[in-house]
Amino acid sequence: MADNNIRAPIQRRLERLRAQWREFAEDPEARLLHWVLAHDEWNLLETFFQVEDHESGATPDLFLRLTTPFEEPEQYGLDVVESLAEQYTSIRDELTAAGADASWTAPRPTRGQDDVDTLLEAAASFHAHHQPLFRHLVLVLLPEGGMPAQAWAQWVERAVLRAREPNVRLVCIDSREAPTLTDVARKQGRRVRTHVADLDMGAALEEVSTAAGRLDTPYGRYRHLYVQLSRALKAKDLGRAEQLASEAAILAHQQKWGHLLVASWFALGAGYLAMGRPVEAIRTYRQAEEAALEAHARGEPTALALRLKVRLALGAAFVSAGSYERGATVYEETAPLAEQLQDTRMLLECWRMAAYCHEMARAPDASWRCGVEGLKVAQRMDDETRRSSTLGYLGEGMVRLTRTWKYRDHGEALTRQLEKLLGPRWRPSDSRGTPS
Repeated sequence: MADNNIRAPIQRRLERLRAQWREFAEDPEARLLHWVLAHDEWNLLETFFQVEDHESGATPDLFLRLTTPFEEPEQYGLDVVESLAEQYTSIRDELTAAGADASWTAPRPTRGQDDVDTLLEAAASFHAHHQPLFRHLVLVLLPEGGMPAQAWAQWVERAVLRAREPNVRLVCIDSREAPTLTDVARKQGRRVRTHVADLDMGAALEEVSTAAGRLDTPYGRYRHLYVQLSRALKAKDLGRAEQLASEAAILAHQQKWGHLLVASWFALGAGYLAMGRPVEAIRTYRQAEEAALEAHARGEPTALALRLKVRLALGAAFVSAGSYERGATVYEETAPLAEQLQDTRMLLECWRMAAYCHEMARAPDASWRCGVEGLKVAQRMDDETRRSSTLGYLGEGMVRLTRTWKYRDHGEALTRQLEKLLGPRWRPSDSRGTPS
């Protein structure tokens, strides 16, 4: 019974997602579900897709999650078809063993065919081949990596306008904090259905914590305080958040839980920063760093990694405050800690952000020096780590410096080095260049 009580808040929210899906799926004119979720709701939507993928799923539809990067708008549909075909080939034996006809192949696009038409034709072919196994084929478009918002919205609108087959549906997930498809949904109101998930995950987690019980024990009490703190921060109830963070910190200090003491102050600091109060964030991150140092002195194994995380956040707070010189100092002084932890990704980030801060402080020589240190780190990385790092943004910053008189002769050599490290398309596809 206790387990059922713990699961109930999540089950209710999964059912809310199912209800939203059913309303869309039963609309014969709708082609795109514009699902709007807050950042902390995405994991539950992923759970929804996983549950519906299982044979015990409640909907008669097949959801295919497609993470093909959105790199070239005119090519994206073709890339998705290629990804779909590859996924299908990888599970062909599994489908055959289950008794399905797994002989589908994607139709060849005609010469000059638009990428959207190619994708929709392939999807219709896939649906028809596998009948009557499912009602709708649902293409959940989740491009990996950054993407230019305007180009993405234009592509989605093209897809909505050309979608004809009622049993092929599209799903695009939009951020509640920074939506990009609102205008498309407004202009194509008959063919796009917008659902704001509105799952209130903060309340869900608080309900789960209450159902889990043991609130009269130190650990149970801390757990509940932290959940309540997260909810207060999301609601931007700063007064309550400060009170809850203080209570959680006192409890963690009493129990000598260094990692949880750091977590209390770190959460509050992040809340201050998100609400545009960098001065308070800086003060709170200083408290978190002090707690990490005390935990390290006691021998807690995660203390150094926690200190690294806190110092990177501290640097972001100085950037937010426009205090670039102090930010540069923090990032440079944090680099040895990342080196000690052998975390090359964060070591590169230290040098990248130090270079950025120096650039913003109009100290180009210091910026170039830090950029060079970052390139040295990149050369030590394996290919996968390098691709997932912020090297491209470091490169963009250094390219900006080559437009100045002193570094103008370094441009070609720098570009060759970046192409060697990341390939000819080394530039990031979005404009993220400072910490979030």
